[in-house]
Amino acid sequence: MKKQGTLLLLFGAFALPVILAKLVLDLNWYQGGVTNRGELLESPLASEWLGESRQWQLIYLLPEQCDELCQGALFNLRQVPQAVGAEQGRLSSVLLIDGDTLDEQSGEVKKQMSGIEQRQVPGYVVSQLKTLEYGAKAIYIADPLGNVMMAYPLVKGQVAILAQGKDVLRDLKRLLKISKIG
Repeated sequence: MKKQGTLLLLFGAFALPVILAKLVLDLNWYQGGVTNRGELLESPLASEWLGESRQWQLIYLLPEQCDELCQGALFNLRQVPQAVGAEQGRLSSVLLIDGDTLDEQSGEVKKQMSGIEQRQVPGYVVSQLKTLEYGAKAIYIADPLGNVMMAYPLVKGQVAILAQGKDVLRDLKRLLKISKIG
């Protein structure tokens, strides 16, 4: 009886941690060591319309009417490349404009757009962006090869906009540090 108890105790000492680990993983109780602040896209968008610019790009699709969410995105598109510092040459902000969207914007919005690269895009590009998880309601990061790979859903409120800018900056600094391209 004593040998069976020892054997069961020994089996329990080795099997119990494995069983507990399996339960933790299967029931999603473990949140892995995620260090990125943005949302990695489930399926990155390989875009020929971005081309190989050899720069990391912040991308935002200008909506027909620029509301508070849009103005926050424009603020971050202007500020983040400046905050990158010495790596500023490796990053650009791109504002995608669909058709006559630019004509419908107020003077205040046009003023906020100064300093941001603006590209007219065809309808199929807008459709591609809208198929992504956050659609046109996010700032996206594209790598130097033209793959849209990370999203930052738009936020409201000055504090949230500033926090989002810090998150984008933190992720970009990490990407620029480890990237051999761009």
